[in-house]
Amino acid sequence: MSTDKPLILVVDDEPDIRELIKDILEDENYLVSVAADGQEAQAEFNKQLPDLILLDIWMPDIDGITLLKEFKQQNKAVSIVMMSGHGTIETAVEATRLGASDFIEKPLSTAKLLRGVEMALENRAKQVAIQRELSQVPVGKSSQMKLLRDQVERIARHDMPILLVGEGGAGKHCFAHYLHSLGNYADGKFIELSPESFPLDSHKIKSLAANNCIYINDLALLNDDAQALLLHLLESKQLDNCQLICATQFALQKAVDNNDFLEGLLYQINSITLAIPALKDHIEDIPELVHNFVDLQTTQAGLPYRRFTVAAQNRLRNHDWPGNVLELKNVIQRLLLLSDSDDIDVVDIEQALHSEAEAAAEGDDAINFDLPLREAREQFERIYLLQKLQETDGNVGKAAKLAGMERTHLYRKLRSLGIDTKQI
Repeated sequence: MSTDKPLILVVDDEPDIRELIKDILEDENYLVSVAADGQEAQAEFNKQLPDLILLDIWMPDIDGITLLKEFKQQNKAVSIVMMSGHGTIETAVEATRLGASDFIEKPLSTAKLLRGVEMALENRAKQVAIQRELSQVPVGKSSQMKLLRDQVERIARHDMPILLVGEGGAGKHCFAHYLHSLGNYADGKFIELSPESFPLDSHKIKSLAANNCIYINDLALLNDDAQALLLHLLESKQLDNCQLICATQFALQKAVDNNDFLEGLLYQINSITLAIPALKDHIEDIPELVHNFVDLQTTQAGLPYRRFTVAAQNRLRNHDWPGNVLELKNVIQRLLLLSDSDDIDVVDIEQALHSEAEAAAEGDDAINFDLPLREAREQFERIYLLQKLQETDGNVGKAAKLAGMERTHLYRKLRSLGIDTKQI
């Protein structure tokens, strides 16, 4: 726990319970403020934002559920634990739906209370760290990253859809969050839709989009119905009250040429295009990325801090990074977790990269019959689909026909197997 004492607001109309909770929490080194009813709670909340609120449901003036909604509307990040001696499952479900992090039944035991408080504060710290990572300015001092940040600052408030293009793991997700943080709908939600979760209901899409940011990942993998619906909504200007960001690692013009993607949809979403560079094209940013990932993993995931020597950082700069920034992040996490030394040196880097290369190369040429069935099947699928793509010069639509598969199913399978059609 941080050396800064968390502030907890206790809201309960029963004086004995209120003071008992206050005494217990202060004995555990928390700062505590109290409120006897809804109005006092509102005043305390406005005076100083607490880290956690313990909120009774049944009170004489304003009930706890109403206060929960009000506090969450004022500050989405505040953590609230509901308390009640007469709660029902329906009430607990409603409180959770409205954003409560936990529901504690009375009478309160000291152990139950402290455990609930500890878990709520831990979850809050994790959420704060995750949100900080998602909304942070993309890391890098290279000319490419400086140019991209400048472009984002110029286009973030435009109403037109924004298309992010780049290899898998290059950082499209990070730039989407950065665009959202600077856009006209920064106070709204960041809603991510995948080809699997894209709703084929115009009313639902419009409801999700209203005053929010919609991020469509893997745009090229949308099925025909989803593409047609998205095109209709854009042409009829039914998505004008949101920020729309799309991302793809596949060449959309090639998909259009192969009749895998609607040409009209491409014209609608590529007015503003940002190309996210592969990590190998800005390796000078690797030392800064390493420091950033170490800081994030030690604060967010609670991993032990380890120092990467200059030689280790230089070895990382000279790796090809086929998995881009995401691969680098995973390597850093693995080294922090598995290393026994306070310092990460070249030997540790070589071992980690060698292990990863061995895992990635498994099954490229032949099926290993000593593997379990699932892994052997994945090896066969990889070999088989690579062969079909080579026979069709990388044409996914034709390869799908040869394989007897739906095109969108093949796209998903290629992605899960890590096959990049641009390299066929």
